[in-house]
Amino acid sequence: MKLWQVGAAGALIFILGCGGMGAYVPDQAQGNGTPLQCADLSLSIPSTMQVVQGSTSTETFTIINGDVDSLQSRAPGDATVSLSISGLPNGVTATFNPNPVTVGLDSFENVEITFDASIAQQGSSYNLTITATESGCTPVTGVTSLSVPSD
Repeated sequence: MKLWQVGAAGALIFILGCGGMGAYVPDQAQGNGTPLQCADLSLSIPSTMQVVQGSTSTETFTIINGDVDSLQSRAPGDATVSLSISGLPNGVTATFNPNPVTVGLDSFENVEITFDASIAQQGSSYNLTITATESGCTPVTGVTSLSVPSD
């Protein structure tokens, strides 16, 4: 048994069946009611990172594309994710490699983040937020701290 409730673009559609209830939002970009199937993303980020004043350093974190239920199953299951960062102190830049990154269904990918503090002032610890965004889906964030000690 299925129960559909269709409204204006962007309205929720609920489906009841043997597997229980799930919800998804129509893909507004396509405008044809095709369900937008967002990945089950999460980030595994070290709690602290460091770049010495006047140098560069590279850290690694992981993006996980978890197993999604059958209603949200993807074909072929890959999620293409764009990365951004906020909270960097003055004089510090960050570059992700790769960016964007493609993560397979029920899989993970390691991402390198390179910090460049060649013109940074010595500082204490700064709170950074790393954001992973799959187009049209709710962004996923992770928080870490960055220390910038002197040489």
